[in-house]
Amino acid sequence: MRMWIDQSQCQNSGLCEEEAPDLFAIGDGFLAYVRQDGEVLDQPGGEGSLAEVPEHQVALAEQCAKACPALCIHLVD
Repeated sequence: MRMWIDQSQCQNSGLCEEEAPDLFAIGDGFLAYVRQDGEVLDQPGGEGSLAEVPEHQVALAEQCAKACPALCIHLVD
């Protein structure tokens, strides 16, 4: 599974990073970005920055996507 965040919809709640700091990071402008192998994928961000979700963290990524108040976390099979 892969995931990305639509920064144009992000409401800066920070819940994703709080719940899963290995998967998400808050960057410049307090917008959320995905992480992959510890690297923040903020260039270019958005759909252009798909992160591979480790198998053991898929359920956590799904939980974060559902809990996001802006529903801006997108999961792709």
